[in-house]
Amino acid sequence: MTAVMQVGALHGCSASVSCVTLTPEEKRVRAARRFGWIGLIWTTLSFVFAPAFALVPGWDPPGAIVVLGVLLVASVALHVWRIRQHIRVLGTVAPPWFAVAAAVVGVALVWVGVSSSVTGWMWSILAGILLGDVVAGLRGRFIALWVGSATVVCTVLAYFAGLYVGDGEAAIVQAITAAVVTAIYVGSFWILDVERLWWLKAVTDLDDQRRTAAELATARERLRLADDLHDILGHALEVVAFKSELAARLQEVDPARARAEMEEVQQVARQSLTEVRALVRSGRDTDLAAELAGARAVLGSAGIALEVTGDPTVVEAPARNVLGRVLREAMTNILRHAQPTRCSIEIAPDRLVICNDGAVGGGDGTGTGLVGLERYLEEYEGRLTAGEDGRGGFRLEAVLR
Repeated sequence: MTAVMQVGALHGCSASVSCVTLTPEEKRVRAARRFGWIGLIWTTLSFVFAPAFALVPGWDPPGAIVVLGVLLVASVALHVWRIRQHIRVLGTVAPPWFAVAAAVVGVALVWVGVSSSVTGWMWSILAGILLGDVVAGLRGRFIALWVGSATVVCTVLAYFAGLYVGDGEAAIVQAITAAVVTAIYVGSFWILDVERLWWLKAVTDLDDQRRTAAELATARERLRLADDLHDILGHALEVVAFKSELAARLQEVDPARARAEMEEVQQVARQSLTEVRALVRSGRDTDLAAELAGARAVLGSAGIALEVTGDPTVVEAPARNVLGRVLREAMTNILRHAQPTRCSIEIAPDRLVICNDGAVGGGDGTGTGLVGLERYLEEYEGRLTAGEDGRGGFRLEAVLR
């Protein structure tokens, strides 16, 4: 009952929201995700700051405000669309139509912006951000090609547009200033956009990997629990069934021995319950010497001759636990799947070999118990070999590396 209550409490906590607490790693991931969103919002606000600063000196000609207003709306729409695409599938390459549209809008912003105001080079900030939307997700050589081409084109346009805005001797200075500042903005502000998007991608990937690792760890723990339950209950129920059947046959001819067999059935049942409780508390241990003593008693009751080579005390503590579980599973299989008359156990510090005769057909070593045992040995860098020996017997070998 205690074991059942503990398992129920464990499942109840996992299903309850109040039991969920965030680990430091989860808190850092959430904080990084928030900062990623803040960066994206700040990038978007640049679409407001740039035109606001460019408005200060006034407009020449005044009609340019209509054109720039249309271009501003188009650039915001393109940028928001690209952000949403990245949020859905981060790292996605921009489609061709987007690259063409962003390039046209960016070039137009530089030309109209610089040619309409002495501070119109501020519009090149938006061109740089749109450039970041285009190159995000591309390989390095394609990014270099896009950035280099866009910077050269916008620099040349800004120079001639600056000549158009400049007056008299100041025209050259205005043109050079516009060209240099535009080159700086277009050649550098794309990094702001790409950095924000890829930072968000890195955080999201990290979070996904953490969740996947947690799910795999949970699945592995469930598999381990299932293997351990199979190991405990499968062996115990097989012994209970065998001894109960033996006691039933001996009831009339040897009542005293039948009573002794049923007392052993009670002991096996209590021991199994203790092991299940220890399993729930993650405190279960399997000792090779204890399992060997149990094997002697079970096989002796069945009239099966047992030959043991080696001493379990020479096996180190970690290996005793692993090989003890192997011996238990082997005894379960012998009682369940064979009709033996003799059995041999060979014990070495890093190896356990169990052989028996009277193997029933179909013993290919692919049962669920042996499959779980093979997984268990792999966790300790071990190897399991099991199968019929070709002489009507069965051989199981477990080796620890």
